[in-house]
This record gives sequence, structure tokens and C-alpha cells, in this order.
Amino acid sequence: MSEAVSGEFYEVVDLHDREFQKFSLQHQIYCVPVDDEEGDRLESQHDILRYLFDGRLFFPPISYPTKVLECGYGRGNWALEMAQTYTQSEVTAIDLYPAELPDDQPDNLECEAWDLNQTLTPTYAPNYYDLVHSRFVGPGIKKDRWRGYLRDMARLLKRGGWVQMTEFYYIIQSDSGMLTDEHALTQWSNGYRYTMESDTDPRAGRNLGQMMRNAGLVDVQEIAYRLPIGGWSTDPKMQYVGQQNLRNIGTMLDSLAIWPFTERMGWTKEQVAALSEKAREEAADPRLKLYIPMLVLQF
Repeated sequence: MSEAVSGEFYEVVDLHDREFQKFSLQHQIYCVPVDDEEGDRLESQHDILRYLFDGRLFFPPISYPTKVLECGYGRGNWALEMAQTYTQSEVTAIDLYPAELPDDQPDNLECEAWDLNQTLTPTYAPNYYDLVHSRFVGPGIKKDRWRGYLRDMARLLKRGGWVQMTEFYYIIQSDSGMLTDEHALTQWSNGYRYTMESDTDPRAGRNLGQMMRNAGLVDVQEIAYRLPIGGWSTDPKMQYVGQQNLRNIGTMLDSLAIWPFTERMGWTKEQVAALSEKAREEAADPRLKLYIPMLVLQF
């Protein structure tokens, strides 16, 4: 662990029967549970993306990245696989909550605690990394930090280096057009956007490409995905993705909503649970043909 780590990053508190990092609640940064339930979801989500990406850990044309930084490592799945696959590389993974990795983690992997709302340089050396990887950090980035965060990552790259980012647009949508304002899923999406937009940008997963260009970054490449929720797709690969994603989204509905809905809308945990349960029932309806938008960007 780096010198940036202090005991406060490890402290957890119970809130509405979920375990949160005390630091994140105090500073209102990524107020999402850090318990085993959420950890299992993050691992499942990683597996879904590995399948979707045909086993690829990154898309940029890098033959062998020797210096790698992951911003927001979660349970450490991506960083672990990078270190195990590229054994001669130096992999550094940073996250607000420094989750413990297995005792037998590779020697070439270093995990550190860091708030991505703080400037990355000079703590992380500029002109040093072949690959900087950032995935699903949107709920933890303050809206006035995005431009600086994007520029920070660009400054970290050595000549010929790449940044790869992946973000959800946390608004559940319907390919059949049957999702209405009366559906619990729509109420969840609207509630999440309303409670989060005061200090974060819930639309980052939709607008990230333009945000990069506004920050002065060039040659931004985007791949837009519609991740199915449920097995409604006629494409065998996407049907499997949807079946796995149904469970992932079902857990995510609770994890992302429990803090903002109770703390910013005054709901009880029972009201949040009832909305999430109704939304899960709707998510399992193949007639709705639901999906969550996802962007993968590289520059």
C-alpha cells in the first residue's frame, strides 16, 4: 500500500443493513456498499465483460504493456488478470476503498488507496504508463472533476500510451419501446439521476466522448454497447450476456440506490427495497427488451 493509505480508508459502517466505507459517506464520494454482496456483483460484472470482449483485457494496440495503472480497481479482477497475464509488467491499481486481494497476489501488482477526485500527478508519474484503465468510476467522480481527471490520465501516458475507459449510462432503456414512466425501472432511473446530479454527472456514460474532446483530447475512439438485461436477444452471445447481466443489474439496483434514495429523498430502506424488487420483476420480462447503455472509449 502507498503512503496515501491511512486507517480511515479501511473503516466501515453499517447503514440500512449494508456495509459502507466510512470515508466515502463522510465525504459523499461513491456512496456504494463495500460488502460481500457488492463485491460478488463486481466480480460477476467483470466476468460478463470478459465474455463480451472475447477474453480481451484491453482494446488499444499495445503488444506488451510494461507499466499499467488501473483507476478504480473494485475487487481487483482486472488488475489481477493483467498482472498474471503480463508477468514482466508493473501493474498499479488504485481505489477509494483498498479492498484486500488474495494473499498470493502477483509480486508485480501493487494496490493503493486514492481518491480519484484528487489530482493524480505527481503521485503517479507523468509520461510513465503504457496503459491507464478506468472502469465504472462515474458515480464517484465529482462533476467538476471530469475535465481534470481526463487530462490527468492523458498526462500519465508515455509516448504511444493509451487510456481505456468504460462507463455505464445508468438509465435503463427498452429496445421494444414498451418501458413507460409508470414502470418501477423508470422510477428507479429517474430517482437515481435526480439524487446524484447535484454533485456527480449521471449522464457521463452517455457523454464521455464529447467530454474528452471538450477537455482537449484528440483521436478519441468510441464503442457503444447496449448490454441486454435478460435473455431476450436473438444473438446467442448477447443472449448469454443478458442472462448474466440480469443478476448483475438486479443487485446493482439495491447497491446504487440505497444511500441516495434514503439520504437525499428521505425514503425508508423498505421503500427502496420495494422499488428494487418491483424493478427486478420487470427486468425479467422479455417483452420489454431491456438494456443498459455502455461506452468503451480509448485515446
